[in-house]
Amino acid sequence: MNVYRDGKFGSFRHFDLSDDRQNESIDTEHAYLNVTTRGDLSSLRWYEAQHKYWQSLPTAHKNPNEVLCSVYYAPLNFRDIMLATGKLPPDALPGDMALQDCILGLEFAGRDQTGRRVMGMVAAKGLATTIVVDDPEFLWKIPDNWTMEEASTVPVVYATAYYALVVRGGLQKGESVLIHSGSGGVGQAAISIALSMGCEVYTTTGGEEKKAYLKKEFPQLTDKNFANSRDTSFEQHILRQTAGRGVDVVLNSLSEEKLQASVRCLAQHGRFLEIGKYDLSQNNPLGMSAFLKNIAFHGILLDALFGPSSSHSPGIQGQKLEVANLVLDGIKSGAVRPLKRTIFNKNQAEEAFPEEAFRFMASGKHVGKVILKIRDEESAKVVAPTKLVVKALPRTALHPLKSYIVTGALHPLKSYIVTGGLGGFGLELSHWLVERGARKLVLTSRSGPRDAYQHLCIKRLRSHGVHVIVSKADASTPEGSTQLVKEALSLGPVGGIFNLAMVLSDGFLDNQSAQSFKTVCDPKVNGTVNLDNVSRQMCPQLDYFVAFSSVSCGRGNAGQSNYGFANSSMERVCELRRSDGLHGLAVQWGAIGDVGVVSENMGGNDVVIG
Repeated sequence: MNVYRDGKFGSFRHFDLSDDRQNESIDTEHAYLNVTTRGDLSSLRWYEAQHKYWQSLPTAHKNPNEVLCSVYYAPLNFRDIMLATGKLPPDALPGDMALQDCILGLEFAGRDQTGRRVMGMVAAKGLATTIVVDDPEFLWKIPDNWTMEEASTVPVVYATAYYALVVRGGLQKGESVLIHSGSGGVGQAAISIALSMGCEVYTTTGGEEKKAYLKKEFPQLTDKNFANSRDTSFEQHILRQTAGRGVDVVLNSLSEEKLQASVRCLAQHGRFLEIGKYDLSQNNPLGMSAFLKNIAFHGILLDALFGPSSSHSPGIQGQKLEVANLVLDGIKSGAVRPLKRTIFNKNQAEEAFPEEAFRFMASGKHVGKVILKIRDEESAKVVAPTKLVVKALPRTALHPLKSYIVTGALHPLKSYIVTGGLGGFGLELSHWLVERGARKLVLTSRSGPRDAYQHLCIKRLRSHGVHVIVSKADASTPEGSTQLVKEALSLGPVGGIFNLAMVLSDGFLDNQSAQSFKTVCDPKVNGTVNLDNVSRQMCPQLDYFVAFSSVSCGRGNAGQSNYGFANSSMERVCELRRSDGLHGLAVQWGAIGDVGVVSENMGGNDVVIG
């Protein structure tokens, strides 16, 4: 018994949290697939989607171009494989992908809110049960003679092929083109487009079985049109077939020495279209002498066409519309046609089917597309989507409807205060908030940005539309806390306060002094008390008041009695707030790896604490 409260004795206890993910799951109609740990395909899980609130939001706060769609078929692309397995860093993608919590999934087939059958493309989170499409140009009605399964094979591969060959490569009738990995989705789409334009097509495959399939699908191709993609022998084959001239266009997805050999396959004035991301992300060199043939090298990133940022560039917006129209015209002419596919059915093995599909595609044994079947298609052409509920891990969303009702503002319009925000842990929290919708941050630091990493993080946040104020206000004083909240209010209603500030002055009790206690207590005890008092007066409808505490107060840590006392005081403030009907949460963190005080001062993740 170590607690006496409200006339009763009790004690604080620590209990182990269950590691059973199923017990943590919730039932939801709105979810997306993502890896819990990048590089570990066995960690693929359903996550609760933020747009579960979308239908309930007032019309005035919705993008009029947004369409909520129910997903029936969700194809995989090599971008998904590389991202999930950790072979492609998020920073390699254009736009603000690196700040997103999930960047898997580019396309789908399903129904829109009216029950109409549609197929479309999205920037991310396409491996889902429902999705909000914000690019109406990339949403097409499914032809009546196609099933949704067939339609799901079309959007990304044909959009990529048209964007590369026609929009960027300027392919013309009668030109010659080398298309690598012809049996893949983009490869088949590119062959179909090039043949429909009257071009001479050469392609590479990884075996006789895939070669036989392509010869059956495209009777115009004979043995002279095929080469091996598993080595660089295709270079000599192309030069022999073209009498040493080379081809006008190369659509490349191969890497390293095969990419170099592909560049050598270009004729004078040729165009090289790079749709692979490996060499680009690795910054692999390309010999400049290749440009003596007056060639052009294009990095083809379909991702650059997505999202609102593309509308700020007239050139990109024009390319987007051109691609959308080319796909539509190709459907009408027959150049765009469904591809062979391998289906993984959710109904057969709900837990295992995503991992099996990812591993199958990563093996390179597939022909055409690999597709996740989310739900069965109804027989009617127009009908309300079949309801589907999955078990998903809950996700914090920073724009619940209740906040709109209470404050009259959505969370992207609110500001968030992070004391100690330029520390390693504070910057990670800032990115976490931005991932969930925050766009206005006030980060405190007594000295301001000191190193290149802090400047880089702030610059990156600002480049993605986040308003960041770096404040030197000292929250450990009433005046500093007032100034800090005023700065946040200048951006918008304050949505949350997160106190991460800390100072360490370790030593056994015999060696402690009043000053060493005060130094440690100022940012935590005084800072939390002052922020609590000021927020009650200036922003009483605060959604989040979070204190970052430590296990040093719950478990104790040698030489940290002052630090334990300071953290314990923060927790008491949070308890008082909750008893008053306000939000208050204290998190007893253990030692944090990768970033923060322990990592900076005591070494890497292998250091034993305690």
